[in-house]
Amino acid sequence: MPNSLDFDDPAIEQALFKYGLIASLVHHPPAAGRLEGELRALTGQIHPIPHSQRTRVSISTLRRYLRAYLAHGFEALLPRRRCDAGQPRAFDPEVLQRAIALREQQPGRTTPMLLEILEREGQRANTHTLDTHLRKAGKTRKQLRARATPHVRFERDHVNALWQSDVTDGPWLPDPARPGQVRRTHLIAFIDDHSRLVPYGEFFFDEALPRLERVLKVALLRRGVPEALYVDNGQIFNATQFRAACATLRIEILYATPYHPQGKGKIEQWWHQVQQAFYPEVAASNLTDLALLNQSFWAWLDRLYHARVHGETGQTPFDRFAAGADAERVRTVDAETVRLAFLWRTQRTVTRQATLSLQGNIYHVDAAWCGQTIELRYDPFDLTRMEVYRDGQHLGTASLTHIKRQMHLAVEHLVPESLRKDAAAKVDFLKTLREEHDQALRQQLGGIRFAQLDAAPDTQE
Repeated sequence: MPNSLDFDDPAIEQALFKYGLIASLVHHPPAAGRLEGELRALTGQIHPIPHSQRTRVSISTLRRYLRAYLAHGFEALLPRRRCDAGQPRAFDPEVLQRAIALREQQPGRTTPMLLEILEREGQRANTHTLDTHLRKAGKTRKQLRARATPHVRFERDHVNALWQSDVTDGPWLPDPARPGQVRRTHLIAFIDDHSRLVPYGEFFFDEALPRLERVLKVALLRRGVPEALYVDNGQIFNATQFRAACATLRIEILYATPYHPQGKGKIEQWWHQVQQAFYPEVAASNLTDLALLNQSFWAWLDRLYHARVHGETGQTPFDRFAAGADAERVRTVDAETVRLAFLWRTQRTVTRQATLSLQGNIYHVDAAWCGQTIELRYDPFDLTRMEVYRDGQHLGTASLTHIKRQMHLAVEHLVPESLRKDAAAKVDFLKTLREEHDQALRQQLGGIRFAQLDAAPDTQE
């Protein structure tokens, strides 16, 4: 089962392409009088337009995309009709992936050499088109063979300007699905570039897309909406559903240059602190439960990491974040907006009986939509509620008439959190941190329990 859960939805793919064209203008508006020049520069470039033979976009089209997004957000970029049905793709993605694999194996291979190898494997491609796609994917010979250059450390000048994110291996714990076996945990987290505060992080038994979505949702509700995310090119960060959610919330995604890990230095440095300061205590405490591991981690994070002066900033992460967390810098978002942004999306055609199906479930909709293609949005962990959209407009909900699956097949394999067990006798230092953290929260928040505050407000598990 793949780690990333994604769907081939032409409508979302086209909307993300449009968003990609104008993202820099949205998040970094040009100075007065410079917009026209920026638009002309974009029209002079070749773009692999999804499901189209065209490779260029006109200035009037770019203006239309920009006006629509600024006025109505990501939904305005969705195509009004699925007029691309039956059209061939501009480039076979399997050919591109094979070409990338061949070049990564030997960065010195020229494009003509790649074409020679592909032709002997029964695959064909155009030299210019392949070069274009390799350049877009960051797989040119120059990029792959470039020597490491001196890294100039940068820092954003205010909180929530940029969050870095990644996934790292965590401690081994007993596998709740296989008694007597152990399983590696994985830590997913975000760190604020300016303050070094960690908006949220959590351990899981897998690295699937819903886990990344969960961590980001909790981080948004706790610390506000970042202007941009800086991530690598991993599958979960490139998932269509994840990119669509970020575009909906007006969060720019910046991808790290392959083979240049220096750009993610802050989160890499923080990983090192977690491994050096937290993991040894986990081993000493004999933790055997995922829930207890996470509670210990949150206690360590707030009682130690966030409370200690950072060597580069001269402030504690919490103090630096709090000092810059004014109304101008921190854009807040409510839980319902976050829920709607992260709903998964797919399209279905309504039958003559005014029904449609998803994952074996049958839903009934308004008879006026018979024969029409509509968009369904849903929580993959709860298929009983199905939101109906058309052309970006919410039409209501579909009525469930036959249920086969409570949750999407793509998430059924995810390991559930184990039930809370009694801690082992050697849980000493981490237990102390948890008790301190719990007591501090009770004093500050009028008796709200640690588990209530730190349990992610999410219905996935």
